[in-house]
Amino acid sequence: MVAIVGLVTTSVVMRRIAGTPLHITEDIVGLLLTAMLFLGLPLVTLRAQHVRVSIVSNALEPRFGRLVHIAAMLVGLLFFGWIFVKALPWLEFAWKRNLKTETARLLLYPWMTALPVSVGLTWVIFASRLTGLIERERYATPDEEATIAPLSDTSDTDG
Repeated sequence: MVAIVGLVTTSVVMRRIAGTPLHITEDIVGLLLTAMLFLGLPLVTLRAQHVRVSIVSNALEPRFGRLVHIAAMLVGLLFFGWIFVKALPWLEFAWKRNLKTETARLLLYPWMTALPVSVGLTWVIFASRLTGLIERERYATPDEEATIAPLSDTSDTDG
């Protein structure tokens, strides 16, 4: 994120001072953003901090909690396994043809590896949860949500 902000700022400053932006900004910022989003997926999945529509699972949880969990893990395994299998030929295509970005002429395949790596790790997380190697998700209630910064103790006796 720091690199993205730095590149965009540099490009804006160069546009104002030199009359031309940094020509590689759009390509690199797009690639960095895509890689950041994909590589964040396994961490969000591991921490169970993704967006969740829980109306069905909350209604079924008291009686069928284990079944709902198994069904959710199987859907995740199928989905991420399918995306992984579909991403590999796409990556191979870019590798064999040495595809490059249009403006900066950067090789695409190093950046494109973010997708199979991301969905592969996410698949491993789902498989680990299904087999019990990783603890089942525990979704916090809004009252239990962690704050960004811990509250300091304001009862300082020293004044």
